[in-house]
Amino acid sequence: MKLLPKYGGSNKQPVAMKTFHLILIMTIGGFSLWSCASKQVDKRPRFQHVVVIGFDGLSPDGLQNSSTPNFDRLIKEGSHTFHARAVLPTSSSSNWSSMIMGAGPEQHGITSNAWERNNLILPPVTQDEDFLFPTIFNLIDRQYPEAEIGAIYHWGGFGRLFEKKAVDYDINPKNEDETAKTAGKYILEKQPLFTFIHFDHVDHTGHEYGHGTEDYYQSVEKADTLLGEVMESISQAGILDKTLVIISSDHGGLGYGHGGETLDEIEIPFIVCGKGIKKGYEIISPVYQYDNAATVAYALGVELPGACIGKPVVTAFEGQNWNGRFPVTRRWQKPKILPGEAFNRRAGGLFNEKAKVEIQNPNEKGELRYTTDGSAPNYTSNLYSAPFEVDSNTIIKSAVFDGESMKSIVAEAYFRIKTKSISPAVAYSLFYLEGLSKIPDTKSLSPDAKGKCFEITSEEVQHEIKENTVVVFSTTLNVLKEDTYMFYTRSDDGSKLWIGDQLVVDNDGDHGVQEKSGYIKLDKGLHPLKVEWFNGSGGAWLDVYYQTRDIPKQIIPTSILTTRGNG
Repeated sequence: MKLLPKYGGSNKQPVAMKTFHLILIMTIGGFSLWSCASKQVDKRPRFQHVVVIGFDGLSPDGLQNSSTPNFDRLIKEGSHTFHARAVLPTSSSSNWSSMIMGAGPEQHGITSNAWERNNLILPPVTQDEDFLFPTIFNLIDRQYPEAEIGAIYHWGGFGRLFEKKAVDYDINPKNEDETAKTAGKYILEKQPLFTFIHFDHVDHTGHEYGHGTEDYYQSVEKADTLLGEVMESISQAGILDKTLVIISSDHGGLGYGHGGETLDEIEIPFIVCGKGIKKGYEIISPVYQYDNAATVAYALGVELPGACIGKPVVTAFEGQNWNGRFPVTRRWQKPKILPGEAFNRRAGGLFNEKAKVEIQNPNEKGELRYTTDGSAPNYTSNLYSAPFEVDSNTIIKSAVFDGESMKSIVAEAYFRIKTKSISPAVAYSLFYLEGLSKIPDTKSLSPDAKGKCFEITSEEVQHEIKENTVVVFSTTLNVLKEDTYMFYTRSDDGSKLWIGDQLVVDNDGDHGVQEKSGYIKLDKGLHPLKVEWFNGSGGAWLDVYYQTRDIPKQIIPTSILTTRGNG
């Protein structure tokens, strides 16, 4: 049974002496960190307590398609947007650090989950501790040294992202239930000035069962229950009317992972609630991951270093209006091209002789325009009225229009057509190994399995993929015209593409679905093509694309692959 916050509070009073000193300090105002270079802010504290609750991997889609009475109640009683944006890459370390640092990877230098203080590429632009950009924990502790500050986090990796000396309570519970219980007890006993709570179970479910699945939505409903427990603790501590609650996420997800550049991965919810926050207000100003720390600082009257780029979401506060000229664009849902996309698989597919194309408008208004040559549709493009057939390799692009205005993002589908009699031109070898974090050299290894397939994609070998599997695809590319060719691999985890002995695309590493590219000038004729790909654990995906000045970007079709020249 879900626990709804009572919002009534109890008669319990805060710990007297420390709270008195803290309120006195907050009223007078604290000293500033790097004052000559700091962003000058109004230091009047607007709240006596702030609680940030982060749900790893929680997407707007998850909230919109699950039963979430506690989230819904906070949205109704506060302000929100489902169009806040994470930073790139959409990995956890980069985004949790941006959330608590008020800066992006370009400033704080945490550019991937592989980051460690002794294993980094980009140093931070400023630091307090070695190689660590100052966090909101540090800033609050410096300005209010007597303040109680706590961090309770389900994902252990979060613990390396902040200054331990700035935190009074630093706990890494074993699961989401213990996280909620521990956080609730801490709030009841200490009534801290700042509490950060991290839940990891939604992200785990996304990796194991896929985003947008019933299991994923059930994990969001579990998050709603845990949120209710935390809110009840705030209420029972008697500090609800003095507390700002911020709820957000590090990233969304696509398929079984994240790390890419799609809206599904980069858009996150941002919910803020408390006395003095607008009720039932949808935030129309842009909100970014690093604005979270800036909003905490604004609520507590804390001064940010000049190196921060985050801005407080002031339009959520009563009496504050946004007068910007460019609000967040409210897009309509994009068209659905059938056969549809599923997880990481693009719409379309590989068909014998011909394929039927159907385009659906998920909106109650607008008209569908589409192209068949890979170009972006506009208001003069083909008006969709009924399904049609294609009998050659075709790229369908479609968008929803209202008159001359495009209202949705562009939907894409890749239809590849082959003859029934054609034989598969791609040979593959599988290697089952251990502990993979990058593509190993397999030249001296004997494959555990071999086979042939039509395309270079994980779908062709999906039933043979396990954890720590390497697949090597080999074929011959039949180039019909001399030109510069751009190749792309989109993979989870790493991949490499070779033309002959030349490495053209290096997309190696342990990561979610991400795309990288490279180019090479090719003469007319036959060229050996090899793609190496590995799956470490979790989600697994690979597809491969090419493009020239005359050929639009598309999945490499089997029609330009041959066994000739394979040796």
